[in-house]
Amino acid sequence: MRIIAALFLVYGVLVSMPVAGEEKATPNIILILADDQGWTGSSVQMHPDVPASKSDLYQTPTLERLARQGMVFSNAYAPAPNCSPTRMSIQTGKTALRLGATDIVDVVPDATGKAVYQSFYDRFYVNKPLLVHLPIRDLPDEDTTIAELLKQQNQRYVTAHFGKWHMNGGSPSRHGYDHHNGATTNAEGRTGDDDPKLTGEITRQSIAFLHAQSKAQQPFFMQVSYYAVHTPLRASANTIKKYKQLDSYIHTNTTYAAMTEEMDRSLGEILKAVEKLGLAENTYVIYTSDNGGEEWVTNNAPLAKGKTSVWEGGIRVPLIIRGPGIAAASRTDVPAIGYDLLPTIAEWTGATDLLPADIDGGSLHQVLTGVAQSSIARRTEALLWYYSGFRNHKHVVPQAAIRKGNYKLIREYDTNRTYLYDLSRDLSETTDMSLFKPQLSKDLASELDAYFDQVGLKRPVLNPNYNPDQDQGLKPFVPSG
Repeated sequence: MRIIAALFLVYGVLVSMPVAGEEKATPNIILILADDQGWTGSSVQMHPDVPASKSDLYQTPTLERLARQGMVFSNAYAPAPNCSPTRMSIQTGKTALRLGATDIVDVVPDATGKAVYQSFYDRFYVNKPLLVHLPIRDLPDEDTTIAELLKQQNQRYVTAHFGKWHMNGGSPSRHGYDHHNGATTNAEGRTGDDDPKLTGEITRQSIAFLHAQSKAQQPFFMQVSYYAVHTPLRASANTIKKYKQLDSYIHTNTTYAAMTEEMDRSLGEILKAVEKLGLAENTYVIYTSDNGGEEWVTNNAPLAKGKTSVWEGGIRVPLIIRGPGIAAASRTDVPAIGYDLLPTIAEWTGATDLLPADIDGGSLHQVLTGVAQSSIARRTEALLWYYSGFRNHKHVVPQAAIRKGNYKLIREYDTNRTYLYDLSRDLSETTDMSLFKPQLSKDLASELDAYFDQVGLKRPVLNPNYNPDQDQGLKPFVPSG
């Protein structure tokens, strides 16, 4: 009887204990999204064999520490070469093409015919050699966001978005966010004379949120979307002074360097709060950027071109992830992309069954834990990009790209010319392999076309009424900021 009683006692204790993995089913998740920070935009060497994959000027000690604590992705991409499309894609796990998010929301005229950036619409879309599909101007309500998925899985999740939203859609509360700054755009990043880029304010709000959720013992998802390092370039005088005293060859913009350091410093304050509050062991931290660097303020070398281009300089970005089960100082060459984040978070939280059937991304979890180091299982195997505007001053025309394995095909629609690059040997995309591998070029081009058809996105066609004499994009352009 004593033995039976003892067994019941043990059984009762076991039943009352948390099931293995139960705590992991409600991890905290912090997503830090930099704005316009390219692959070479930090002091973390993104690829072990490419010394120039870190800056010779920008100093980001917090990112260096994060890299030592987690995994660095050498082949990481933004879903699009500029802002709004990437942010929509990250939220929904879908390619920007599937969403129809082919440029920033600000270029699309409203019901009155006016666009937020009227000059952009007039220069990039009106009277151009091709008729193109205009981007969507709102994050669709029918698409499930990261915040909505987590709340469907567990109503205890508290969700927050601090900083730049830039997806229209009114308040982020429409898309599952409990705490936020509203439907912010680039405009807020032009303010804050005493707090350049509002980096300090965003950080203070983020830390206050961490304290509140720690006290309430609530699981949370927090996205911190900095306005840095987008133009206009702003940083404190003391930090700029520091960089004016340093020598560099590739990166020379001291204000940009100072702005980068101040964002990194704020990231350090957030991570310090996570550790001080005892949240680190059950918190995933993701750091990435919405697109590559703007060429006229930074240098993306050895990558080709920059923001708004589907060449590597416009889409390859930093990606570092730290959290439970992720080995410290680990690296992977497996290609990853921003629309992989939603299914990754779904696997971390046990919400995989709730994922929409038409997402394109795949979970990074097995790569992060070392189970798989060769590929990521996606519903859409190839990685895809598309930009719809004519940015003549950047020599950018409507263009699309598809990467499968090490090969990447780029199509420019004004000439319908395609380029094929082997990224394992030609990171700078200098040697077009299309003449040497005509069948592969044809296959990738056909797959790209098939995807356009699958998602119902119209490809550009010749404009029979184009008048070059009235093309505003051919006139001199002075970038703002």
